[in-house]
Amino acid sequence: MRKYGLSLPAATGKSATVGFCWGGSTSFAYAVAQPALDAAVVYYGTAPEDPEALAAIKAPVLGLYGGSDARVGATLDATEAAMKAKGKSYERHVFDGAGHGFLRAQSGQDGANLRATEQAWPLTLGFLRKNMH
Repeated sequence: MRKYGLSLPAATGKSATVGFCWGGSTSFAYAVAQPALDAAVVYYGTAPEDPEALAAIKAPVLGLYGGSDARVGATLDATEAAMKAKGKSYERHVFDGAGHGFLRAQSGQDGANLRATEQAWPLTLGFLRKNMH
């Protein structure tokens, strides 16, 4: 897919991944597997289980998480510590009160999911602009 995308006439020569939930974890894993990746966005996904694998990451990673997502939230401190220890770029944002899947369920969590969406989407676009140009 990356090779095909880079072959398109409108391609700039840079590539990024954006994933949500399982896809967010896959976006993180692809950053490990593809050293030529220029950016990875992870919505409510976890990092690879082996912190040593993070050493292979070259791309900056943006992580966007719901504050009420206990399962994924339990992994974030370890992920941040491992990325920092390896000298990797990891920008983490946790949105208070938002749940897992906040972007697709914007009416949930008594407005917290919508507030998270209103903050996370501009962060995503800014991150991609910064790293893709």
